[in-house]
Amino acid sequence: MDGVADAGSATRPEAGRDPAPPATPGGSPEGVLSFDGDLRVGLVSGRAGILLGLSRQARRAQGLAELLEASPRLDRDASATLLAACLSATTPGGEAEADLRLSGAPGLRFAIRRASRGTFILGIAPDPVLVAGGGIDPLTGLADRAMFQARLAAALDRPARRRCGAAVLLCELEGIRAVNQVLGHAIGEDLLRAAARRLQAAVRDADLVARLAGEEFAVLQSDVGEPAHASALAARLVDLLGRPYLISGETIVVTPRIGVAIAPADGADAPLLLRRAAMAQHEAPAAGAGSWRRFSPEMDVRWQESRLLEAALRIAVAEEQFELHYQPQVALPGGHLTGFEALIRWRHPERGLLTPACFLPMAERLGLMRRIGTWVLREACRAAAAWPAPLRVAVNISPAQFEEDSLPAAVDAALADSGLPPERLELEVTETVLLATGDAALAQLLALRGRGVGIAMDDFGTGHSSLTQLRAFPFDRLKIDRSFVKDLPAGGDALAIVRAVTGLGRSLGIAVTAEGVETQAQVQELLREGCDAAQGFLFGRPVPGSDVPAVIGALAAA
Repeated sequence: MDGVADAGSATRPEAGRDPAPPATPGGSPEGVLSFDGDLRVGLVSGRAGILLGLSRQARRAQGLAELLEASPRLDRDASATLLAACLSATTPGGEAEADLRLSGAPGLRFAIRRASRGTFILGIAPDPVLVAGGGIDPLTGLADRAMFQARLAAALDRPARRRCGAAVLLCELEGIRAVNQVLGHAIGEDLLRAAARRLQAAVRDADLVARLAGEEFAVLQSDVGEPAHASALAARLVDLLGRPYLISGETIVVTPRIGVAIAPADGADAPLLLRRAAMAQHEAPAAGAGSWRRFSPEMDVRWQESRLLEAALRIAVAEEQFELHYQPQVALPGGHLTGFEALIRWRHPERGLLTPACFLPMAERLGLMRRIGTWVLREACRAAAAWPAPLRVAVNISPAQFEEDSLPAAVDAALADSGLPPERLELEVTETVLLATGDAALAQLLALRGRGVGIAMDDFGTGHSSLTQLRAFPFDRLKIDRSFVKDLPAGGDALAIVRAVTGLGRSLGIAVTAEGVETQAQVQELLREGCDAAQGFLFGRPVPGSDVPAVIGALAAA
């Protein structure tokens, strides 16, 4: 920073007149504050208060030490170093001018100048090096993760007597990935920028808004006197971010999930506070227009349990601690056995047999589904090869198995190793899988269908574009989701959907299977609608592979 203009000869500058700020490279706007030889504060410009993150009360501090210690943007060492430099400027024979960048004040640079006899100026400006590179998110102009973490650490590293409450609000916008897939990344980026503007407009000057990664944002709320202040901000952000966006003519709605952690009650250091805000965000249900949660100690217990389960799941994948159970599938109206659906179970060493809902979502999050899916394919084909022909085995496929066009090779290997004919294998995919993997998945499924492998659409009717998927791919089977079957034969919407799906199957020459069949009344209704096949507890529960021969014998004798 270069020199400053004369701010007058008085120790305290005239009210309402800001001393001219020091010039900065690139002409960046700058804040100033004045002080006298006794380090008493004179004028604090509005821009200086913003850059230092000072509350209104802190801006009225009489002493320079008190004011600097109240800044959440300066850690303890930065505050002490800056105060020492200002003291040196007032000391006869001391360093009258100084330009400073401090590691404990990320994103800021400082200049100390003598304005007149007895009056000194501390100039504050954004660091142009950080603005041009690190510290600022290039997409939204908000602070980036490194800047946020540094500012949070500085806010918490205050002397106890000067420390004000602070809150971290972590916000994830669910739905942006779908926007990228359907409308394109350019629209998605515009949406992120629009969300950033709403966040920035909703907070005070002393608060900091950052984009941490992808669709995740964070707010550092300063001067939190009581938890209600953070709660009010969280509720306001859920409301603002959940309102529709108009982007390039498209009306878009995303769902905000916000987790709140408040210092010092929920954590006294930056990593712990961020981790606990993440715990709270994870437990905020993504329903309706969005929601928020504040951290509670119970969340920490569940988080630790989840971490233990993650570690155990990684071991399970490495040691193949899984087993497959098989549920019968029968043809209607005769009820003769046509095959089994393979359903994975995890034999946990302490918790016993776990169903897929207990661990597959976690496996997807940890990137383990491709290895698990390959194991399921191999094991299901090996088991089915020992069954009497022409019994089939149905295997569910996850999005991860389509990565790098790897599914055909995995299926080919499973069939070759087991000796199972391709026509006795059926792969089940959901609409969600197809939407997540796009044309690449359809190309792989077409290649497998050409080899004789059957392809079924699972949970048909629960998505938003099932008919579109039927136009894009010639499925061999549609599986009616159990949520529609369970309401039969009461009628209403469930009956109308079952009737529509079975009629669609007949028109397109696609077999239709109903899942979750538990009563004879449901079977009679499905027969009236012309359903081809069924599975459910009425015909048999999932059983271990060792029990399959007994099930085959029992259904053959029925």
